[in-house]
Amino acid sequence: MQNRIQIDGVWYVREQQEPEVEINITRSESRTIESDKYCFDAVRLERSDAPGTYYDGIDIEFTDKRSKPWKTDSWDNNTWMRGVLINDPVSLEHLKESVCLQGEAEFKTFLKALKEEGWL
Repeated sequence: MQNRIQIDGVWYVREQQEPEVEINITRSESRTIESDKYCFDAVRLERSDAPGTYYDGIDIEFTDKRSKPWKTDSWDNNTWMRGVLINDPVSLEHLKESVCLQGEAEFKTFLKALKEEGWL
């Protein structure tokens, strides 16, 4: 397809029309802690039907910085997070697959802070 056309000796260029796109922007709020070994970034989404209120549950992006390239994972199981808070053995076993003792302490401290803020 040509991008131009000649009519009566005059060249015309085809106009590019931008497509109309409808978007819905989701607002969110986040909390992050970071150390030399790990980064935990928690996000909660605002309800579009009730601005200023948030959906139950959070997502945490976990970054393991102990080796390069850094490894990231997304954690969204809020039941498991609550289990970590109460030292549930099964929940802690799964956490220890991803972090060392320092990371376990950091994550528990982070979860406690999120609970105090009403996120969990």
